[in-house]
Amino acid sequence: MLFLKFLILAVLLLIFVQDIRNRSVYWVLFPVFAPLLILLHLLQHHLLADIWQSVSINIVFLLLQFLIISVYFSIKNRHWINITDGLLGWGDILLLLSISFYVSPLNFLLFYIVSLTISLLIWLFWQVISKEKNKQIPLAGFQALIFIVFLAGGWWFKYFDLTDDARLLHLIIK
Repeated sequence: MLFLKFLILAVLLLIFVQDIRNRSVYWVLFPVFAPLLILLHLLQHHLLADIWQSVSINIVFLLLQFLIISVYFSIKNRHWINITDGLLGWGDILLLLSISFYVSPLNFLLFYIVSLTISLLIWLFWQVISKEKNKQIPLAGFQALIFIVFLAGGWWFKYFDLTDDARLLHLIIK
């Protein structure tokens, strides 16, 4: 299982480096990344039925988010806007879809909010100190890096399990 974890981390690092350098990510990484996460999930003694329930909830959440963003920009511009035409890259979408195959729904929501917030703060800070100005945020790269931190917290520090909402539910109820 350790080798599988290192493969996952290697793919995430590759996504980060590619997105930072080129503002694009090779799409072939995602059909590799998602099955690695599913395999790890299964090896952690989770039932396939439980995995698909979480995946379904996560994907519906993402689809709603993408629909809301599309409707917002469509209303703002007074014609239908495809968010993949300059607003959100396919690498960003595919990374989130891949992560949805591993993370439980509440953990996915937490990751989504935290990663978007941190990505924006990093990007704003970078724009202030950098001479090179670029409007494109390497979102998939930043989120890949942040997901590495989330995974490390779950794997090595045993603080929380990204595949189970029990700890988050306990914190919310407290």
